[in-house]
Amino acid sequence: MFYASTNASISATKVILVRHARTTYNEQGRYQGSSDESVLTPKGHHDAYATGLALRQYNFDAVYTSPLKRVQQTTQEIVAALNLSNIPVSVEPRLTEVCMADWQGLSYQEVKEKYPGADACWQNTPHLFTRNQINYPVIELFQQAQAFWQEILDKHRGQTILIVAHGGTNRALIGTAIALAPKHYHSLQQCNCGISCLEFSPYSNLGKVKYLNVTNHLGKNLPKLKAGKTGWRWLLLSDEVIKEQFNLSNFSQLIQAGHIDLILAGEQQDSETFVASLVTDNCLSLHMPIDENGFFRSWQKTISHKQQINNGLPLSPLFTGLIIVSNKLQAKLIGQTFDIGSAWELSNSLAVIHYPHGARRSILQGIIPLTLDWNQDVLAKCWGSEVMR
Repeated sequence: MFYASTNASISATKVILVRHARTTYNEQGRYQGSSDESVLTPKGHHDAYATGLALRQYNFDAVYTSPLKRVQQTTQEIVAALNLSNIPVSVEPRLTEVCMADWQGLSYQEVKEKYPGADACWQNTPHLFTRNQINYPVIELFQQAQAFWQEILDKHRGQTILIVAHGGTNRALIGTAIALAPKHYHSLQQCNCGISCLEFSPYSNLGKVKYLNVTNHLGKNLPKLKAGKTGWRWLLLSDEVIKEQFNLSNFSQLIQAGHIDLILAGEQQDSETFVASLVTDNCLSLHMPIDENGFFRSWQKTISHKQQINNGLPLSPLFTGLIIVSNKLQAKLIGQTFDIGSAWELSNSLAVIHYPHGARRSILQGIIPLTLDWNQDVLAKCWGSEVMR
């Protein structure tokens, strides 16, 4: 869908999306949905305020928020940290979370035991999930998100807006913004207080993901593993990052903590030098020619085969690999996950994909720009004890 305008000076529209902070239902492992019983924990309040501090780099023109309490509380903390006294905060019903009907308030384990068939449908084919054969919650959520975009983008062309909502709502917003099919609903991760950024050109309602589910500002270099610590997690790093010599201290921390089992890189001198500085006794490093077409085909075949033969077997421990590839191949590997390849801004970023054990669905955990530094230490240095409020 395109937006017609005679004003050639309109700049891109930037949208920052934040999921609400940690809640009581999150702690208890319960389905929240559109219910309004869940509220922020003390840690949730703290993290929401820290998120507001991290967002001070933006000049927002408007803020939109879900009407549910957990989002309202998160928004209040963010607005307080941003000191947005002159910026309108609009409560938007179309940002309400997906309705899970009689599952709301039940634990994940209760649902799995009481409704095994429906739970399997929800986990594997969310777009087909229904509790009454009439309403399809994920399809309806995507329609709700599309209607929101149609109004908001026309209203805020060339501006920067903040949206504070829910994990499911944000996934639907991102999905509809980049023409992602509802069947991929579970494939985009949104952590508590994770920050994502969409950018729309002046004349289009289709956007690009500039970054996704960033949690550095909470002291987490990589997003939390939503589907458990099993299977394979691949960190895709563009070789352009190494050539431009960005600050890569986060990788050193990951290696020293023993979180990376394999580093795969091409034979370029820049890559070899970089990898040599990271490798420890517990990490295997391989340098080999990476043929883009051959590597892509092998990647698809290997992942599919591994998931088929391991389905139903005891859970395997998480294996994490850092793969240094070109921007082009990085985009192709992410694109094959979602049948869409041009919606991601990957230059100078780390992409994180998790392939859980025994599951066909891969999860894009995050696209983390290395030019942004939202670590807690940096926040504390910039704003003193505010972050410890």
